Amino acid sequence: MPASRETISMPILPIKGILFPGAKTRLRIQDPAHKLMVNYCIQQDTALCVCKERVSDDSRSNAQEIEPSNIGTSARILQAQDVEDGSMDLELTGISRISLLSYRHGNKYMVGQFKYLPDLDDSVPTLLIDEAIALSSEIWSFVTTERTRPQLPTEPEALSYWIAAHVPLTVEAQQELLELRTTRTRLAKEVSILRSLMDHMRTEQTS
Repeated sequence: MPASRETISMPILPIKGILFPGAKTRLRIQDPAHKLMVNYCIQQDTALCVCKERVSDDSRSNAQEIEPSNIGTSARILQAQDVEDGSMDLELTGISRISLLSYRHGNKYMVGQFKYLPDLDDSVPTLLIDEAIALSSEIWSFVTTERTRPQLPTEPEALSYWIAAHVPLTVEAQQELLELRTTRTRLAKEVSILRSLMDHMRTEQTS
């Protein structure tokens, strides 16, 4: 991962969900400006920032404006396909967590200045990792009909992002996990969430 002191410029794609580093997502975009941005990224072979959209009130026009969240994820476009209705289907993969320093509305779409935001150094206990893997596997068997269990990452940071991306959580909870600065804190919070989910699922199963 690039050094955290590096500053980069890239287009911004605000979405309603969360994209985590190492995860993939599919979405359909309809905004002509966003389609223009995607074509630019493909032509220039450059990344873009995917972040949760925030709706703010513009007191000057009494209108609502879409703003980017302060923490997002740099992403690469894996596939882009035009649809007959004029929209575009995208497949993206998350690369690194980034922090928004500033942004501006360009000619057609938002462009921001970012810095990379790797997790701070913090040792992660083996027991915490083992419990996170065990609970994630158990949760997965409850929420999916797939017979084969996923190959969970064993590297702590990658594991923490995998859990955040695959466990059924609200968008707000996912954003909170993305913003946590240490892997240990993120995994500990996820284990607490997973325990509560398992207790709830077991109760429903026996009732």
